[in-house]
Amino acid sequence: MNKLRIKKKSVYFITLFLISGMIFLSSLNIQNQNLKKNYGYNSLNLSTIYEYEEQWLKNSNFSIPVDPWESQVQGDASDVNPISSFGQASYEIIGEQRSYSNISGTPLSSEWTKVHNPEFPLYPDTGTIEPYGCEVFHEYNEQADQFPSVHWDRNVTMPIDMSDYIITSASLSALVNATVTASPGASGGGGIEAPGDATGSGNTQNYTWDYVRFYILLSDLTKSKIYEVAYNQTVDLGKDSAGAYDYMTDTFMTTVSEEDLIFYLTSVLTSDNRNFTVTIGMRIWCEDNWLNDRDRWDSLLIKSCNLTFTYEKKIDRFTTASWNQIGNTLSGENIEITEGNLKFQYKIDQLWPVDSSPNSEIRFFINDNSLLETIKLSSADTIFQEAKTGGFDVTSLILKDVNISVSIQVFLADTFALNQNITISITDVYLEISYTEFIPDTEEAPWFFSGIFIIALVAAVALTGFLIAYIKVWRYPVPVRKIRKYNKTLTKEKGPDLKIVTRKTAFNMNYHDELKKTDKILKGTQMNGKILRDKLLDKKEGVLPK
Repeated sequence: MNKLRIKKKSVYFITLFLISGMIFLSSLNIQNQNLKKNYGYNSLNLSTIYEYEEQWLKNSNFSIPVDPWESQVQGDASDVNPISSFGQASYEIIGEQRSYSNISGTPLSSEWTKVHNPEFPLYPDTGTIEPYGCEVFHEYNEQADQFPSVHWDRNVTMPIDMSDYIITSASLSALVNATVTASPGASGGGGIEAPGDATGSGNTQNYTWDYVRFYILLSDLTKSKIYEVAYNQTVDLGKDSAGAYDYMTDTFMTTVSEEDLIFYLTSVLTSDNRNFTVTIGMRIWCEDNWLNDRDRWDSLLIKSCNLTFTYEKKIDRFTTASWNQIGNTLSGENIEITEGNLKFQYKIDQLWPVDSSPNSEIRFFINDNSLLETIKLSSADTIFQEAKTGGFDVTSLILKDVNISVSIQVFLADTFALNQNITISITDVYLEISYTEFIPDTEEAPWFFSGIFIIALVAAVALTGFLIAYIKVWRYPVPVRKIRKYNKTLTKEKGPDLKIVTRKTAFNMNYHDELKKTDKILKGTQMNGKILRDKLLDKKEGVLPK
């Protein structure tokens, strides 16, 4: 019964040991497989891991000279100017405001040129520029000069190319007056017929009445675009009730709205970005109100003309300015980039005109790839501030084995007018890159753990064999082992290998064994298994008895 218990305990112990060994070996194998998965790419060796964090850019605060920083402009180069000063790099958005006011006051003959109206080519009787203005006299007397007209042109040359400017405000004014003969109108009296006056043929000759139209035109030099921007057309001038003469005192022409005036000025300047024409003119309409009609226009006068407008620098849409730096290369099969962070500070010298350009912003590029995050210029302050607390995560944009480049760009997203310079500045630009380097050992990681696995397996087998041998055999003394071996043979049909003999037999066997050991040192021959006496004893001792 005790033997059975001992055997069971032995079996339990061996089983537990084997299971533990298998678990241990399995864990080693799993460890090996994990290493293959984690480090198997590029046959990466068992490595020593080093972690680095480096500032990748040089001259982050733009010390003079600003190398290796370089500036770049795309779009209209006249809109933006990258500049640098000690401690910062800037983007100067170039604004300017100018005004035109050369046409003002009384027209002068040295500035205005008399020309025909191509639609009504007949001149009035007189049309001259006097010290007090442009004056016309005309008398219609049943002749061909029923609809005379006269123009005075003035060509305007702008000091700059207006394609790069926007007209932001404009005003126009012109003062006119007139003196005409009012009555009598009948029988060639010379009176001007106005609504309410008597006419010939039973008052049927009065569809339009007599009138004069003063006006101002804007046109390009070729007169392919012509816009009337101011006018005054008489309605009741010359009515009989006024007496012999009728007067129109100083009266301003009616002008188009400022918005329309800006549009017309802009339009005529698109044909020639520097030149356009201003025309002041009169057109007289003499209706044949009598069988023998006579109309006398004693004095028609344009006393003054004033044209002024303001224009500002045009900032073209999609113009950009950048500060760029090309950095070193991060290369190596055993390099892994873990983090990239872009930091800088920025400011603006005056608040950005949000109403004019709400979409302009600062953009960032790493290796020519843009970051989705941007900074609206409308959020810029007049003192330096962090672009973003903690910086911008640019890890995904950083590549190995290429020169790592950084570009900070001002992007002007709208077309707008700018009346003065605005300067945006940056400083303390840092690109912090964190990466890990694996330094391979001489033995590859999978083979290293495979070796451990094999050694552990051999050790486990040897230890298991030792334990089995110890439990079954070696823990017993040698005599007990022989008895146990003999007991085992009793159950077999074959006789036991061990024979039990008497003491006498055992003594004789041992005696003969000892004699055999001395045969090698004895001299002489044996006789019937006995040794001669004189070979064993000295002769002086005598002869041994038989």
